[in-house]
Amino acid sequence: MAKLAPIRAILRPLDLAQHLFEVELALPAEALASGAVAAMPAWTPGSYLVRDYARLVDRVRLQEGRRERPLEKLDKQRWQLPPSKRELTIRYRVYGNDLTVRTNHLDDTHAQIIPAATFLYLEGQLERPVEVRFEGFPANWKVASALPQKQGAHLAKDFDTLVDSPFELGTFRTRGFKTGGTAFELVFTGRHNGDEGRMAGATRKIVEAAGAIFGGFPFKRYVFFFTFTPKLRGGLEHKDCTSLIADSHAFDKPEGYYALNQLVAHEFFHAWNVKRLHDPALGPFDYSRENPTKMLWFHEGLTSYMEHVIVLRAGVVPWSHASKELAKCWGEQVQRPGRLEQSLEESSWDAWIRFYKQHEFSPNSSVSYYDKGEMVAWLMDAAIREGSRGKAGLLDLFALVWTRHGEHGLTDSDVRRVFHELSGKNPSSFWDAYISGRAELDSTQLRRAFGLKMETRAPWESLSAEEAEDPAAQRRAHAWTGLVLASNGPSIQNVIPGSPAAKAGLSYGMEILAVDGWRTTTAAEVQRGLAEPGPGGKVLVLAADRGRVFEILVPVVETPDRTYRLAADPRAGAAPRAAFVGSYGQPFPAAPVKRGGRR
Repeated sequence: MAKLAPIRAILRPLDLAQHLFEVELALPAEALASGAVAAMPAWTPGSYLVRDYARLVDRVRLQEGRRERPLEKLDKQRWQLPPSKRELTIRYRVYGNDLTVRTNHLDDTHAQIIPAATFLYLEGQLERPVEVRFEGFPANWKVASALPQKQGAHLAKDFDTLVDSPFELGTFRTRGFKTGGTAFELVFTGRHNGDEGRMAGATRKIVEAAGAIFGGFPFKRYVFFFTFTPKLRGGLEHKDCTSLIADSHAFDKPEGYYALNQLVAHEFFHAWNVKRLHDPALGPFDYSRENPTKMLWFHEGLTSYMEHVIVLRAGVVPWSHASKELAKCWGEQVQRPGRLEQSLEESSWDAWIRFYKQHEFSPNSSVSYYDKGEMVAWLMDAAIREGSRGKAGLLDLFALVWTRHGEHGLTDSDVRRVFHELSGKNPSSFWDAYISGRAELDSTQLRRAFGLKMETRAPWESLSAEEAEDPAAQRRAHAWTGLVLASNGPSIQNVIPGSPAAKAGLSYGMEILAVDGWRTTTAAEVQRGLAEPGPGGKVLVLAADRGRVFEILVPVVETPDRTYRLAADPRAGAAPRAAFVGSYGQPFPAAPVKRGGRR
């Protein structure tokens, strides 16, 4: 097959303060012989939402040499190019002022270029190479990318590779290390209160722990992009790199490092799970529309669980922290009303229109394939450990599917087959309950497999010794109306279906002005007023809805809310203790020491 002539791209800043840059694409004549359609991606892989990147593009024009040629826009993101025997050039302006891992951001300190939000492609010619150059940016800026370079150009063998390769420009700091025959580069952008040496050391341990699961790395070079900015957190996986955003001020406590380490582990594990091991629906991609799959529970949910496995095996997060995270997530999932409404497969398929487009009723009608998937992965690990008598776990499932399927496409049937082989259990019962079904999560599996028990505590059991002796405090701790308030005020965020508040007629967006005659201006004041009568009582609520003020009587009942805590079972036998070590690479946790006073 003859080598395809590349598209040559040049990016230039137009006004960094206004977050504007120009893209120039030189299209070879061979790509235009019969005309072509240039299109802007509607989404970026790894983030399953149509983002309509074309809305950030304007001043699109077509040139042949210095002569401008007419250009017809076909729809929101496509342009018709005429047949040509000569090279044509497309130029357009891009606005980038959204600092996420999915969108462009540039100012006078740096430029983060997300290719899906930047480059047009030629329909039917995704295999055509692309060369990218940068001109006109500040002289002291550097460029970081996972793409190879030649004579000042970054080379992408095709458009899929380009989309998978973000760029960072600026005066960033770098660190690096080599392990397992692979060179790892760490690019740090933005100020923060952390120790980059500590971050780099933890990252090395994480990549080694992950690589050990698969017997090595499927690449010779990998780049971690660390961006720090206040109050943000996120990550997006790519085949040979990952983009990470963390809170600039998170590292005054160990928990800040733990959270970053978990993020690193999650995104790095995606180098296998979803970037190489994936449902065939997730590549090659159709960038113009949604690419639905029922397997996001596997690609994201199991990765969310494996991030705990990896950081524990790497020794960069203690079990005391991981157990709190797991117990918290368990508590949220077993008490989320939507658990009875939507399965993991349904959540995966509808990610494009439901998970990424949440509304007020979403907690009551849906589950997260991330969080519910993480808990189901935990149960899957337990099922494999129990069925194999501790000889195998979820990490062995991943190792086996990698050996068998690699980058050749992974189906639900393939996963079921390996689960059956390792656990000796019929996969249908597990899938029918937890993946295609909506069965309640069962913590007894964790106890049998790992010697871990899930303890629950009612609100009144968490009172201090002094509060426990106060009848009023006890009364309030038992009270519940099913009303969920917004964190910043007395507006209703959710109403639990079937709760007293729902039956009384309160709904989303209403504002609680007063409770039993007392003015309420904060969520805490509302909840305190609602709890005051205790179970069996009633409260008179003054509410406002779209300018209309009204009173409503709300009954108070005993709260079903519970907090969850994960504890080691002191009676656990040798098998579950060994299984715990097998999965997490940590010694079996000691049982808590009972002390005087309330526990």
